[in-house]
Amino acid sequence: MILKIFNKLIFLILMITVNLNFLYASNTIKIVKKVNEEIVTNFDIKKELDYLRALNNNLDNLDKIESYKIAEESLTREKIKYSEIIKFVDIEKFNNKELIDKIMFNIMNGLNLTDKLEFENYLNNYQLKIADVEKKILIEVLWNQLIASRYSDKININENELLKRIRTENLNRKNIVEYDLSEIVFQAKNQDSLKSMINQINISISNIGFKNTANKFSIANTSKFGGKIGKINENQLSKKISIELEKLKIGEYTKPLKVGNGFLILLINNKKNINREVDEEIILNNMIQSEKEKQFESFSQIYFNKVKINTNINEF
Repeated sequence: MILKIFNKLIFLILMITVNLNFLYASNTIKIVKKVNEEIVTNFDIKKELDYLRALNNNLDNLDKIESYKIAEESLTREKIKYSEIIKFVDIEKFNNKELIDKIMFNIMNGLNLTDKLEFENYLNNYQLKIADVEKKILIEVLWNQLIASRYSDKININENELLKRIRTENLNRKNIVEYDLSEIVFQAKNQDSLKSMINQINISISNIGFKNTANKFSIANTSKFGGKIGKINENQLSKKISIELEKLKIGEYTKPLKVGNGFLILLINNKKNINREVDEEIILNNMIQSEKEKQFESFSQIYFNKVKINTNINEF
């Protein structure tokens, strides 16, 4: 009896080992899941992981299983978006190379790369090509256009209130703080779920760092870049966020802040005082743009959640 149990245990261990090797073997393709009519293979997930590693090198520090899960979730989100896009748009007919190139430049700039040739050489290190990145940019562009077509008339900006804030808080003063920020955006159904998410995120930040935690938990588009937002002046931020950031030092992050239909955690990568007076109109336009992007992101997530509920996801 004991021998039979022992043999079964050995067999189970061998099967687990074989399955893991099967998943990661580059020359063996296995269907992992199906998102509506879109098939996802272990090869697709491996390629997604290479893409995420190219955008956030910190993922190299995670173990294979953890990084594989992050890549699988990232690719699943993309497939959900793709399945919805093709209901309304003929992707093959999309033609806006200028916009694709502009977004590509922003990615390159974030990686401190100067031109496409340098970017191409960089991608070669991750078995990727420029076309792979362009395809992913295209999906995000078309998704954003889809959201804009549904929600642009619902975006509401009170310019008078923004202008009042500029003058009341003297936001066009010479001495202001410029932040370099990263973010984690998440949602919670109720208070218990919120407490659980906050606990998981805090533990994850302690164990694998803020960037990898953004890859793992954040639902914002910046998650692919380890949550990187970049440089932003304090006069572009809401008063609530500015007050929280003022309390923190470089390397510290905020408590979860309620923003729209979700929660936001901000990390200060760097900050410095800049001494230049900015025209009131420029500040107003920047604040309007920032508010539009915040509302747009909120509508995007609302629509994604609706689409996800009606998406058939079958795992194999």
